[in-house]
Amino acid sequence: MKWPRSLCRFALVWLALLLLSFAPHASAADGTVRLYVAFSPGGALDVAARALAREAEKELEKNIFIQNVPSGGGMTGVTKLIESRPDGSTLAACVSNALIFIPSRNDAPYGIQDVEPLLTFGQASPVLVTRPDAPWKDMDAFLEATRRQAGSMRIGVPGLGTPSHIALAIMAADDPSLKWRFVPFGGSGEAEAALLGGHVDAAASGALPRMKNGQLRPMLTLAGARLPSLPDVPSLSDKGLADPGRGDSTFLLLAPAKTPENALDALSRAFQKAAESDAYRKALEGFSVAPALRNRQEAKDFLQRAWREEGNILKAAGIADRSAALPSGENAGKNSHAE
Repeated sequence: MKWPRSLCRFALVWLALLLLSFAPHASAADGTVRLYVAFSPGGALDVAARALAREAEKELEKNIFIQNVPSGGGMTGVTKLIESRPDGSTLAACVSNALIFIPSRNDAPYGIQDVEPLLTFGQASPVLVTRPDAPWKDMDAFLEATRRQAGSMRIGVPGLGTPSHIALAIMAADDPSLKWRFVPFGGSGEAEAALLGGHVDAAASGALPRMKNGQLRPMLTLAGARLPSLPDVPSLSDKGLADPGRGDSTFLLLAPAKTPENALDALSRAFQKAAESDAYRKALEGFSVAPALRNRQEAKDFLQRAWREEGNILKAAGIADRSAALPSGENAGKNSHAE
């Protein structure tokens, strides 16, 4: 008996679905690792994580599937990680503020005890930039304009509670005349696009090529020291401003807590070697990011120390909650690409 062709196709589809239903969940043994990147594509963390993953694939001899989860200043990415099976098949790349500052000002469903750091692989120094045709030529002029136009100046940041937002919010908390409106985005790339589109007046950025070719005008390095790549751009210290600390802007690679030791060791060795490669370091040249490599134990010690020493900075500055973190008294990002 010859079956109709349509019935044969149906039987094949049904058989395929049946086999899939009995297939095991993806795991590290299947040859695929999922990597959540806690910011939007195109920013410093995304570019660094993708370059790191490309090199680590060679060491692991496994495919690494990258998924961007740009929300909550990194909180969403870490949350998805801790909800995953602790079998070495799921990792997350985030900026350490997601584990240091975010839990101190949000009801984050995790703490540092819920993750296993594999390594640190970068240290970001964001820069406050504006458009090249902006009427303010430097940071002093921008501050004067802020005071003249109280409450109207908008600054794009890659999420509330991120390093750049923290540095600027502390400035505003120390000087009540700086009534900025912070507009949160899913990453620095989105904030830069909003700036160039005229939707905000300044933005936090790490895109060095855009600054050097004149697409963006750098005004202030949001760190305690000047960047060697931007020696003429003043730092927070140059302006007599407080540096909120360096723990908040470190790139971390994480696994869920309770991941087996053998899986953690294999992953950390592979990614450590990837971070030492010339290809990875070359990928960082386009951003205000230093390699800042720490191995598994050093990364764990760093995270615990940063939590102890810097986790209370927002509370100490009186900006631990969302409303206080916006000196203008409004959530300027509620109608933006915000979290």
